[in-house]
Amino acid sequence: MELFLLMVAGLGLAQDPRAIVQKAMERDERNLAVLDTYMYERRTVLQTFEKDGKLKNTDDKVHEVFHVDGAEIERLLMKKGKALSASEAADEQKRVDKEIARIKKESPKERAKRRGETEKDKKEEIEARREVMDAFNFQMTGVQQIGGRACWGIRGEPRLGFVGKGKRADQMKKLNGVAWVDQETYELTRLEMDTHDTISFGWFVFRLQPGAKIRFDQTLVNHEVWLPREVDIRADARFLGKMLRVGIEIRYDKFRKFSSESKLVLSEP
Repeated sequence: MELFLLMVAGLGLAQDPRAIVQKAMERDERNLAVLDTYMYERRTVLQTFEKDGKLKNTDDKVHEVFHVDGAEIERLLMKKGKALSASEAADEQKRVDKEIARIKKESPKERAKRRGETEKDKKEEIEARREVMDAFNFQMTGVQQIGGRACWGIRGEPRLGFVGKGKRADQMKKLNGVAWVDQETYELTRLEMDTHDTISFGWFVFRLQPGAKIRFDQTLVNHEVWLPREVDIRADARFLGKMLRVGIEIRYDKFRKFSSESKLVLSEP
């Protein structure tokens, strides 16, 4: 029995970290493609703190997110931690209906332009996943249980001399961290990153300062695809010329197939 355990441990140590990451990136490309077929709720909590760590302000919103002909639509459900009033919900529904109607009434030229922009964004995301293999040097760090599943830990450090072609290439040069990959499925379960240079982030147009901590978790949905579960960021960041200490939590929940389980009904004009 002891010999068997030693053999299993040896096999784990012999794993090629680059091969594992390569498989994880290939699977993540598929996950990205399938995401558009789901609707889900996204809760975004933005907190700002005083220099002494005392909480200064909290902004808490929940959106329902779905796609119509490839275009992402967001329906506001809650703000400041509270559900919208009846009148606010009605106004939001009208706004969403108007956006959907606009998409459905697009001319062939307008539709082609919008779809082209969407495909460009997706292509950039795919390029970023493929460039990961050239952007980092990888090293096994061990095995850890995450969400009840055994995962390989693989540390990535920026590769000296890397010059990428994709939009995300400059960002990758400023990150290092550990990727946790599910041993059974080779899916990316968790990504823990540190910044060692200034980097811009997402919807908020924050410029995260060196030393920022970023965690990204994924979860298995419907036994078919791994989709985002949570993003957590702790950082000093510059926003609109001001330096802030921020905490950003983005949580994804209530995934359901958009085409089969959901039905959109436009409001009557």
